[in-house]
Amino acid sequence: MLLPGAEKYLNKSSRDLWTEQLANDRLILSQIDAAIVYFNSPEGADGISEYTIDTGQDRQTIKRTDIGNLMSWKNRLVSEIAQLERSLGLNGSAARRIVPGF
Repeated sequence: MLLPGAEKYLNKSSRDLWTEQLANDRLILSQIDAAIVYFNSPEGADGISEYTIDTGQDRQTIKRTDIGNLMSWKNRLVSEIAQLERSLGLNGSAARRIVPGF
């Protein structure tokens, strides 16, 4: 029995799922970068302390006091993006599975 909504993943390959995840991660990373830039801009530094991140699926309002969490989230996303790019063979690299021949 499938979980509700899981049927859209039935006929997708791992590569397709990883490619979609990579696109989602890049979108979220761009939104996080925009929030960090905003909070460090003159406009954001002059008392405006909220910013809304819109990922296309949901909206999240963050405060200037959350900048440490944003930086942590950004670092995790950068690592995940690099891992997905390696797994997908982008930038001339690819993850390989080596199985011993014994």
